[in-house]
Amino acid sequence: MPTFAYQARDEAGRLVKGFQEAESQTLLLQQLRKAGYLITRLEEKTQQSTSWLPDLQFGKRVDGQDLLMAILQLANLVEAGLPLLTALNTVCEQWADGPLKEALSAVVRDIESGEKFSQALKKHPHIFPKLMVSMVMVGEQTGKLDLVLMRFSSFLERDMAERRALQSALSYPILLFCASIVLVLFVVTFVVPQFSELFVKAGVRMPAPTLFLCGVGKSIRQYWWLMILSVPAAGVGVPLLMRRPDVRAFCDRWILKVPIFGKVIYQTVILRFARSLATLVASGISILSALDTAREMVDNQMIEAELKRVRSAVERGEKLSAALAAGKIFHPDVVQMVKAGEESGRMDAMLDKVADFYEMRVNFSLKQMVTFLEPLLLMGMGGIVVLIMASLILPMFDMVKVLQNGGLR
Repeated sequence: MPTFAYQARDEAGRLVKGFQEAESQTLLLQQLRKAGYLITRLEEKTQQSTSWLPDLQFGKRVDGQDLLMAILQLANLVEAGLPLLTALNTVCEQWADGPLKEALSAVVRDIESGEKFSQALKKHPHIFPKLMVSMVMVGEQTGKLDLVLMRFSSFLERDMAERRALQSALSYPILLFCASIVLVLFVVTFVVPQFSELFVKAGVRMPAPTLFLCGVGKSIRQYWWLMILSVPAAGVGVPLLMRRPDVRAFCDRWILKVPIFGKVIYQTVILRFARSLATLVASGISILSALDTAREMVDNQMIEAELKRVRSAVERGEKLSAALAAGKIFHPDVVQMVKAGEESGRMDAMLDKVADFYEMRVNFSLKQMVTFLEPLLLMGMGGIVVLIMASLILPMFDMVKVLQNGGLR
């Protein structure tokens, strides 16, 4: 179904914005009017939208830790027997003004106007992930909202821990790389030119390394403004470029082929898929709906396309393990664990074991990657230092000869 962006005023005159899926614009308009909204703007949100700035959602995302704490508080309050609206209001009051509080307040207003909790959450896809919406929908149907909220908070906590592990492993190599760049820029821009002027005055013929670094330093001094402008330009241009399906598909395929780093990305993708699918299946969601939602958690178009094929195969009547094995993308260990889950009737438990196994593999691969990157970066820095030293020391030999023959003229 298409997604529509709407802007409206509620019964109190407050401005409300959001996104909602509907079969047609007319049906959505009727639903919003029944909910008590006065529609001021309604348009379909498409992939080729010319208004790209709102789609970037600057400043609209919520910190994962804040979302986790809010969901945990809500789950505990609902489990304690508080009505959903009371629990939501209590959680909302504890947060300072920001995107999360705005979204929670809008959810409260939507529920008060007669909408379901899951429908209210669906209007804020940049705050509440689709996995949460799907689980809440099942919780509403089964009357176990507190359990699904607890299960989602557990998933979110482990997902954040895995992301922090990846960031922590990459932080030192990235810091080392950035420090090297700053040091090289300083030496090339300020130190080498000082020595080059001295060599020119002495009539010393400068070797190729010195001429190369002098040229680099001169280019940096002349076009420093271009370097500064390139940072925000890349910050806006790269996300826009990555929105093109062909570019995104190429990058997603290429990144999986990068030595060592590609293996980490692949294992992380399988980990997220298995963990989200296990969480959805354990919540009582059908396997087809669970595959649809878990596919969106993968964030790699190559794997997403494969999961789309798997979903079609399962819909035709194939077993999940057979559909996974046919694509040659999922490793045999994943297929065998899923097959064991199908035979034992404990699919969620087996998928959790797959996620736990790949979590260990990701941690091991991260250590391997850091062990590989650190000496590689140090060798690169050593090579740069040798180049700089050669560019400064080699002309000094000729400088000594000049001094011995009567000094500078």
